[in-house]
Amino acid sequence: MLSAATPLPATLWQALLDADPLRDGAAFHGAWLQAMVQGLAAGGASVAEAVLVLDGRHLGPQGQPGELRPAAAWPLQQPCSPALATLCEEALAQRGPLQRALAGGSALLALPLLQHQQLQGVVGVQFLGAQVPRQALDWLRWGLGWLLGGNGRGEEDALRERMLLALELMTAVIAEPDWRAACNLAVTETAHRLGCDRVSLGLAKGGRLRLQALSNAADFSARLDLAQALEAAMDEASDQGLALAVQDGAPAPGQDGGAVLREQLALTRGFGTGSALSVPFMLDERRHGVMLFEWPAGAAMPALAQQMALGLPPLLGRLLLDKRHAQRAWPLRLRDALAEQAAKLFGPRHALRKLLLLGLAGLAACLATATGPYRIAANAALEGGVRRVVAAPFDGFVASSLVRAGQVVRQGELLATLDDRDLRLESEKWASQQTQYAKQAQEAQAQHSLAQIQISLAQIRQAASQRRLSEAMLARSAIRAPLDGLVVSGDLSQSLGAALKKGQTLFEISPLDSYRLILQVDETDIDAIAIGQRGQLMLTALPGESFAFTVRLLTPVAQARDGRNQFRVEAQLEPSAARQALLRPGMEGIAKVEMGERRLVWIWTHRMGDWLRLQAWQWLGL
Repeated sequence: MLSAATPLPATLWQALLDADPLRDGAAFHGAWLQAMVQGLAAGGASVAEAVLVLDGRHLGPQGQPGELRPAAAWPLQQPCSPALATLCEEALAQRGPLQRALAGGSALLALPLLQHQQLQGVVGVQFLGAQVPRQALDWLRWGLGWLLGGNGRGEEDALRERMLLALELMTAVIAEPDWRAACNLAVTETAHRLGCDRVSLGLAKGGRLRLQALSNAADFSARLDLAQALEAAMDEASDQGLALAVQDGAPAPGQDGGAVLREQLALTRGFGTGSALSVPFMLDERRHGVMLFEWPAGAAMPALAQQMALGLPPLLGRLLLDKRHAQRAWPLRLRDALAEQAAKLFGPRHALRKLLLLGLAGLAACLATATGPYRIAANAALEGGVRRVVAAPFDGFVASSLVRAGQVVRQGELLATLDDRDLRLESEKWASQQTQYAKQAQEAQAQHSLAQIQISLAQIRQAASQRRLSEAMLARSAIRAPLDGLVVSGDLSQSLGAALKKGQTLFEISPLDSYRLILQVDETDIDAIAIGQRGQLMLTALPGESFAFTVRLLTPVAQARDGRNQFRVEAQLEPSAARQALLRPGMEGIAKVEMGERRLVWIWTHRMGDWLRLQAWQWLGL
């Protein structure tokens, strides 16, 4: 089936215009046959061969009137095949077009050339396809007006006029941006050029023809009866696929006797027109139309105008259908595109497209049923299992600092010292007092003063207690590590000589054999987390190592981090002495909590589904 018409090359039009059928008939006939073949090819048809046979009076001095001889062949210098020659002879005998399908997958078409009911020759075409394209016959009939120009100079001028008219109308239609305005322009200009009383155009819509344009009438809604009569006449011509002509209330001369003309006759009788000619045109089953030409009563249908009316619709109609098709609304374009793709998928050929669709369908089915491990990821950080605070035992000053944050220390290792000079003096003071009180007790014993003895003994005990207290505080001035671990905070090296308050934090130490894992779980995932779930941790500092953990605690308080609400979840690392030696408090990484098996398509799309449900609830209340 022919697709949208493509304008013929400008060189071919010029060859037709320049060729003189009187001086060089062979060149003119060859250019005409070449134009017909290229026009068919532009419409999507594949032509294997073509032949033009004419009466001798069209072949110049070497031809004899009444003798049919080949005038042109395509391809050049290739004789006509026997099958095509036989069909051409039968078409001449029957004086009508014939079609025939061959066993080899090709089709033949033969069209007799009639002028004033006299045979002028025949044109035959062989197509590479199982059937003849539907628009091939219309295209060849339109070309007959160019071919049968006669031998007179006046007829030659008329031929040029028809060709120029076709070119001018096609150029005007192509230049018009809006397809409705192009329809009005086409019918109005055609009516003016052909001397018609009225020219109307109908295009298929919704299974039947609808009136789209009426010459010299921008709005025809008020003439409903005329519009219905025109549409009925157009439907009659479209259904039969024939050009229908009536004149003076009867079939026009040359009209096929088997054609139904009821609506054509009703139109001419009901609205006072003398002659009417309905010419159908078509691109495919859904895109077709009819142009209807009317001449006033009392005037015969001009032969030249009739020939031009038969040839213009296949060209103008195709251009208008293409323009309407290109400017249709986007839902219609989407529908047509989907229908086209469906036809390619479920119709013949396009094996690669079908295999690709099957592959995509198989992949979709696999994704819809395949399962995989589903894990919830969260940012994680290591903390010590406990954190021991080393505080200042008394008010004093920093004397020295031996460690800082990040160093590993052993239990009892000296961390820092406080200034102990005052404590030493205090201790010596109380030692001296104790000695003095002992002497006083001896003197009282010599004097046999029992009361003084009791007082001196009490003072001795008080001085001894104060001395022991000073010595204990002197011992505590050396700050030592209470356990093996890592100093996670504290650095007194930059504060030597600084004053300290009793209880002030000096260092924080975490053990290296006990850790807890802190996960920051997003609020969209917290409902799936439960105590006892297992997972894997990979640290930024150790990207090649993974550590197993178990969830131990869920904190029901959210914290805002980076614009997201997150919940604190604590987990316990599984014991592994060899691997825990690599860990340090403060390390960060990514933890993934195992949720079990889920469908892959759900894993990839559930977050989008949750977001859509939330938006539907927010905006629609669903």
